[in-house]
Amino acid sequence: MTLRKSLAVLILTAFFQSVHSFGIRSCPSTGSGLAPASLCPLSTCWMAEDDSETEAAPREEVAPTPAAAAAETDILNSPAFLKRKIDVLKSDIAAIDKEIEETRERAEAGKAEWGPQLEDLKREYKNIQDRMATQSQFRDMEVTRSVVRDMLEVLDNFDRAFGVIKPQSEHELAIEAEYKEAYQMIMDVITSLGVEEVKTVGTEFDYELHQAVMQKPSDEYEEGIVCEEFQKGFKIGDTLIRAAMVAVAV
Repeated sequence: MTLRKSLAVLILTAFFQSVHSFGIRSCPSTGSGLAPASLCPLSTCWMAEDDSETEAAPREEVAPTPAAAAAETDILNSPAFLKRKIDVLKSDIAAIDKEIEETRERAEAGKAEWGPQLEDLKREYKNIQDRMATQSQFRDMEVTRSVVRDMLEVLDNFDRAFGVIKPQSEHELAIEAEYKEAYQMIMDVITSLGVEEVKTVGTEFDYELHQAVMQKPSDEYEEGIVCEEFQKGFKIGDTLIRAAMVAVAV
């Protein structure tokens, strides 16, 4: 509306300037002289139209009626709209399925190209894991053997003392009981580490587990059977910590 008014004012200004340049009098209603009768009504109409447009009050926007809102809702729920929506969803699903298939084909191509290398890496990784597990187990066993060896020296002293000292009084028996209790506590700790005693008396001599310090006749055991133990032997699984010192029957 403002653009229209501006164009009308520009046209009128140009028109009056051209009339003035030709010496034509203006409209009697304006008091500026005479002018052709056909010009005055035209200018009057334009001015009247401009005034009416200026004086016209702006109209307030009318809120949509419930009927219009219901009509719009009916459009969204119409079969044609829903069918179009379903078609769009089907198109999106088809595009995603195509992309998945292309990705799967690229993955298969990559697997065919790099599959052997991946298998080699898997085998190498498994070998590294096995080697590290073996090394860790070996280190743990070495630490256990070192600790047990130190503790065995204490146990040997207990065994020598028990073999030499024979308690006579109740007081001595009580002291012996306390030493045996301490001895058993040490043995329980060693056993909890997976250490076990080497079987000796009554078993066949095994040069991997037994250390023969002497041979002697025996009526109870046959030849080659361990008949006496001088010092206990210990092992962890199949690993020997200390061989047992024994006598073998002949």
